[in-house]
Amino acid sequence: MFEEKNQTGSRGEPPDETVGSGHPTPRIIPSPPRPGRSHTEDLAYLETIRNGLAQLFPGGTAAEQYEIMERIERIKGTACGAQVVAASMMEKGLVEIRVESGTHENNPAYGIGVQAGQARRESPAKGRSFMAYCARMIADLPLTFAALPLTFAALLAGDINETQAMIIDKESAHLLEADRQQLDADLLRSPGALEGMGERMLTDQVRRLAYTYDSADALTRLEEAKTCRYAAAFPARDGMMKLSGSLSIEDGLAVQKALDEEAARLKAAGDPRTLAQLRADILVDRVTGGTVTKETKIMLHLVMTDRTLFQGDSEPAHLVGYGTVPASWARIVIAGREPADRERYRGMVSLKRIYTHPDTGALTAMDSRSRQFPQALRQMINIRDRYCRTSYCNAPIKEFDHVVQHSRGGETSALNGAGRCRACNATKEQSGWDERVQDTGGRHTIVITTPVGATFTSVAPPMPGTPL
Repeated sequence: MFEEKNQTGSRGEPPDETVGSGHPTPRIIPSPPRPGRSHTEDLAYLETIRNGLAQLFPGGTAAEQYEIMERIERIKGTACGAQVVAASMMEKGLVEIRVESGTHENNPAYGIGVQAGQARRESPAKGRSFMAYCARMIADLPLTFAALPLTFAALLAGDINETQAMIIDKESAHLLEADRQQLDADLLRSPGALEGMGERMLTDQVRRLAYTYDSADALTRLEEAKTCRYAAAFPARDGMMKLSGSLSIEDGLAVQKALDEEAARLKAAGDPRTLAQLRADILVDRVTGGTVTKETKIMLHLVMTDRTLFQGDSEPAHLVGYGTVPASWARIVIAGREPADRERYRGMVSLKRIYTHPDTGALTAMDSRSRQFPQALRQMINIRDRYCRTSYCNAPIKEFDHVVQHSRGGETSALNGAGRCRACNATKEQSGWDERVQDTGGRHTIVITTPVGATFTSVAPPMPGTPL
């Protein structure tokens, strides 16, 4: 969905020596570059490693390629540890600037997680989670390790990977610092202590140790966790949805038992469906209050070309809130699978024309003089953007935002409008965050510059019937 171009420049360099003409003398990078001496040389060193990994010898025996895979995995672990240090130093620098300038006094670290997510090419939510993880791993900068010194040392050494380090951190985050240090020592008391241990086994091992040190508060935390219960549905591939949730132990086991018992009963009675299919159908039946064959009336918003709808074209459609769906499925939703279905569907379907540019696919512009986005304009932006327009976010659209703020003269229009999740809409108001619309002659494009100077380009997804 997004086309990213990181344009972060080198900062914090000592001034270059100058010659008589006043022009700076280009810095000479040794070959190979050595890390730890300057930012410029560090970048050159990292680029050398990256290029070298892409040019490894592809031949050799299976055993030799296995050794390469194993060595690369250790490099990945070390790189993840180095990234924790870099992220912590970035946060330290931004916080110091904000404290000096008096901005974000209540939370000088506000919005830094979003930038971390962009650097890691992941969502703002994951970026914020990563920064919280970094804060727990490193207490005082530049390199004073926090409550899990052995875990972090193992990560930097490449002995464990990032997933393992995050499991240890997450499952012990509620403990006092002294207890976390003791857990860390018990878990990694010998080299290779986690060798051969899968993620689930590691999680159980850390929890066992954590409960040992926190047995008095364990029940309280279990009760508090119940307040975070939820159920949600997410788009999956091939016209399917994935259900997710978090329940108390009692409720979760009760649901599992009920589904297993009813599925087993139906299977024993000769039902041809698999046990997995039966459990899914029973769940739908009991949640909706009907049978799996009972018609459920829902409102669907499909975006497709007239060729797909009327001429049998194969161009896929877009189902708002889900994603891309096959053209044949979209036509079935509109007209029914059989001729007898058409009368029933006639009262449930309405069509709305949306005009796009024949070459670029850009939606026809629509403006408003009001600060608030009118409903028709909201629908238009929602259809165009589909997801939050902050780079790597892709969360559902909850708010409609002025790219250039209304207070700075930004218009309420499709061109200056963008769909956002609530968190990203608030984040872009921080000092140093700048956005502008770029006229590319094609799809709606926003250029985003973050407080650290990194620049990203957010391009709206293509409409059905237009080039990718």
